[in-house]
Amino acid sequence: MPKWIDLNKIADDEFPVNNDRIRTSIALDDIKSSDQDQDAYVSPLRSGQMSHDSRNSEANYDPGAETGSGSPRAGQTSSGSEETDYLDVMAPAKKSMTIFFLIDVSGSMKGTRIGSLNSTMEELLPSLIGVGEASTDVKIAIMKFSTNVEWVTPEPVRIEEYQYWNRLEAEGLTFMGDAFLELSSKLSRSSFLNSPSLSYAPVIFLLSDGAPNDDWKKGLETLRQNRWFQYGLKIALGIGSEVDMDVLREFTGNDELAVQAKNADQLRELIKLMAVTSSQIGSRSMALVNGGRPSGGQPAMAEASAKQQVLVEEIRAGARDILGEGVDMDSVDFDEGW
Repeated sequence: MPKWIDLNKIADDEFPVNNDRIRTSIALDDIKSSDQDQDAYVSPLRSGQMSHDSRNSEANYDPGAETGSGSPRAGQTSSGSEETDYLDVMAPAKKSMTIFFLIDVSGSMKGTRIGSLNSTMEELLPSLIGVGEASTDVKIAIMKFSTNVEWVTPEPVRIEEYQYWNRLEAEGLTFMGDAFLELSSKLSRSSFLNSPSLSYAPVIFLLSDGAPNDDWKKGLETLRQNRWFQYGLKIALGIGSEVDMDVLREFTGNDELAVQAKNADQLRELIKLMAVTSSQIGSRSMALVNGGRPSGGQPAMAEASAKQQVLVEEIRAGARDILGEGVDMDSVDFDEGW
């Protein structure tokens, strides 16, 4: 059996690193919320199978059952007779997941762009309620950046408690490197990720309509050293024709997780698609089914990679519906309605 890794029980600088390419097929838990679907933080990798059956839950799992050795199964004495298993009636451990929004509010966003963004965020907040399992608290943390970097939320807030959007205003330059440095300082158990419950790796959503005016590469390099960032799901949305998509692709580490919106309608639909989908995937467990053991024996890194693969597939399909299949972006009439 591989050793399970709880991100909350190890220091930020002690995460396991897996440099091997992970070759495995993937299985995603049912996207829809269910009161009966209460998997543990890291999905069980038991002989390559994933099950929602309570007999295979973390509470009841017998590490010796597959080999014929070990302790009796839950609900049985050593002689095989039934007895009360108090683990069966215990509430599942509470879990948490934070979705970060990094929003460019530089001067180029003035006018209808910032207006469209504000309206979209107002519509989005209710859509994020219930994206996680019944046992998962989904939290939101919002940063706005231009010449200065500022947290709209002083700390992560449960999405149910954050249903009023404070409309943003646009001015200044695009100091994206500073935004990356500030984010890195908060991706820590001593800061924004200090929840006493089990924690899924975060979802990080970058929105920008331009090009950085500072040393963004230095900021991004610092951010890449952060293990929470490494394990998290990164997505980016470019707004309009002037955005530097190469920067957004560098941020996500995957070209297909950086998408460009050409007008207000696409901005609205793409934000909803990317935010809701990434939150659903990020706040659920993943099992890898390649002989039951991920490459290198690193379940946490393998699970992060598997989640990214599923997110890529979902964003690819959804963006195709919104943008149109086979669109030549060079021939698109950008900024329509802006």
